[in-house]
Amino acid sequence: MLKEYGLLKDELLACIESLNGDTGVESPSLDNAAVASDWNHDGGLLSSLSHKLKNNVFELVVLGQFKRGKTTLINALLGEEILPTAVVPLTSIATIIEYGEQTRAKVIFNDGHVQEIPPGDIAAYVTERGNPGNEKDVSEVLLTYPSPYLRDGVRLIDTPGVGSIYQHNTDVAYRYLPRSDAALFMLSVDQPVSQAELDFLNDVKAFSHRIFFLENKADFVGDADLEESLAFSRQVLEDCIGGRVQVFPVSARLALEGKTTGSAGRLKQSRLPEFEEQLNRFLMEEKGAVLIQSVAGSLRRHISQSLFEINLEKKALAAPLEELEDKVGVFQRKQEEVLSERRDFEVLFEGDIERLIKVELDERLGEFKRGLTGELEDRIASFYEQNSDLSTRNLHREMEQFIIDEIRSAYDGWWSLEDALLAKAFEDVCNRFINRINETVDNLLRFHAELFDIPYESFDTDELWRIQPGFYYKFRDDPVALELIEKTFTSFLPRLVGRKVVLKQLKDYAQGMIDQQGGRLRHDFVERLKKSAGEFRNEALVRIQSTLAGISGAIDKGMERQLKGGEAARERTDELVIIENNLSQVNEEVRKLAGEMEP
Repeated sequence: MLKEYGLLKDELLACIESLNGDTGVESPSLDNAAVASDWNHDGGLLSSLSHKLKNNVFELVVLGQFKRGKTTLINALLGEEILPTAVVPLTSIATIIEYGEQTRAKVIFNDGHVQEIPPGDIAAYVTERGNPGNEKDVSEVLLTYPSPYLRDGVRLIDTPGVGSIYQHNTDVAYRYLPRSDAALFMLSVDQPVSQAELDFLNDVKAFSHRIFFLENKADFVGDADLEESLAFSRQVLEDCIGGRVQVFPVSARLALEGKTTGSAGRLKQSRLPEFEEQLNRFLMEEKGAVLIQSVAGSLRRHISQSLFEINLEKKALAAPLEELEDKVGVFQRKQEEVLSERRDFEVLFEGDIERLIKVELDERLGEFKRGLTGELEDRIASFYEQNSDLSTRNLHREMEQFIIDEIRSAYDGWWSLEDALLAKAFEDVCNRFINRINETVDNLLRFHAELFDIPYESFDTDELWRIQPGFYYKFRDDPVALELIEKTFTSFLPRLVGRKVVLKQLKDYAQGMIDQQGGRLRHDFVERLKKSAGEFRNEALVRIQSTLAGISGAIDKGMERQLKGGEAARERTDELVIIENNLSQVNEEVRKLAGEMEP
């Protein structure tokens, strides 16, 4: 089904490209590009639709307790062993795998810089052995790979196992849930569902409709024992989730062996194909179909408006000039009314964005910072007592790193969830306004369709809006208070007094870091919101201005050709008929493509 989606996407992209310039009009005296620009005055919309199709991906996050076989499953889905696996808990940093013509790897660090590495060196950055405790400060690793499975828009995310002795591994796994289109949660036949797994599911119930449960190592037991194990897992998960779940038995090992050796028997024995079919169907129905129908609807709206303008120009070529001048006066009065409405839209939109920042972002950030401050003060005091036998210098260093790790871990979890909440709130704001803007444009076109007695077909479409991440941490770029503590106090104060001062200053330092990171996080969110709001204005609010320009341009061009004489008017009418026929053909093709994605 994903292959079918890829073909439909390519055909829709071809339709967009045909609208960008190929009108099919051939004339020795006619500039084909000029004719295209006559009716395609909203090329920005076509570029935007093309971008959405080309850059759309299906995010699949693979989750579960350590040593459940998550990485082996990804290798099996790809059909080749490209990610490292081992007997001990291995993955500590998320690896994102997406399509590329060549196998290449890039390491993205928390401070924002990127380093390309040989793909064979991935283990040095993503494993606990190669990068213990993430001492290299890695955010994630991006791997491009020429897999047919990835070509149609799938992006796989391999996360560390939850519930291991490494807390930061669990934190990383949580971080990627909100950005997923589907989460693949790995269980195992040889181990019952653990409390750590149930605790994890309790935290992510909001995403339960996107979670696929797989029970790995199905080849380890016979059919009867497998059915018993599946029934037990299903019952425990349903009690936790509060609804029905399906558990897919698989053998990632056999699936990988079957794909790498070309053994259809091994692949069938692994039961992975049955799961892949269900997963692909979900992705198509949940996201692929929505995208295709959304772009197709926007494209048909664009074509409908272009056909309206062509018919309007044809009308202007044939109508008496005196009648046209009267109708131009009506148009100008309507234009002032619509421009006033557009200004109102812009003011209201800006107000909603400001309210989103103050209500959605600031209130939640303030609540989070207050909670973190109280929790961290208790942890600092406890850690201080546990390490009180260290020298003051070493205690200072250990506690500084402890505070940094605690704050980073806390913000990692909160930021990813807030990112999802804020993106949804922004999407809701945009959807409200785009619906009102489209309604205004439709009313404007219907008004002039009646005024000039020409047909117009309107379409209801769902828009897709996104904001891009860009936040990174900042801890040691500037001198911090802790360095001054050591030089100012600990060199001459009595040991007991110096330690008390250090503890007090550590708490102050922690509060400063909480405020600093919160400020940087807020700045990132606000900047991305403003950028996204600007993109929305350029793509959505400009539609009103573009529609007015299209109506005015069609009337002006028709009147101008009329003034040049009957021959010029007839030649232009013939050109418009050809363009109209070609547009109608593209419109019919888009309608068929959208119909193929309907349930």
